[in-house]
Formats: sequence, structure tokens, C-alpha cells
Amino acid sequence: MIEYLTFLLAIPLGIALAKTTKDEKPIYTKYFPSILWILAIAATTFYTLDKTIALTLTFTFITTLTWHKA
Repeated sequence: MIEYLTFLLAIPLGIALAKTTKDEKPIYTKYFPSILWILAIAATTFYTLDKTIALTLTFTFITTLTWHKA
């Protein structure tokens, strides 16, 4: 149950990070697409091995995706 509550925090955290690092957008826009692919593949791989790591990677993926799109 707690993991679902942390997923709800991922989107506001991504928006807050986007507002905080508005000046560095040209820098991290270059690296985020490759980071998102790595996180997505790692989360699906670790889902069969360890659910805690998979949920952490999924949380990081959602935060980074929201940060990139905002």
C-alpha cells in the first residue's frame, strides 16, 4: 500500500524539480531520453528478481519522465 502512495508523490516531485532546475533544461534534456530507456528496461528486468528494486526504479522513471515533460 505504501508503494502506491509513493507513486502519487512521483508526479508532484517531477514538477517541483522541473521548476527548480528551469535554467539547466538544455543540459538535462540531452541526457534524459537515454536515462528513461535505461530505467524502463532495468525496472522490467528487476520486476522478476526483486520487487522493491523494481518499484524504486519505476518511481525514479515516473519522476524523471514528469521532470522531462514539464
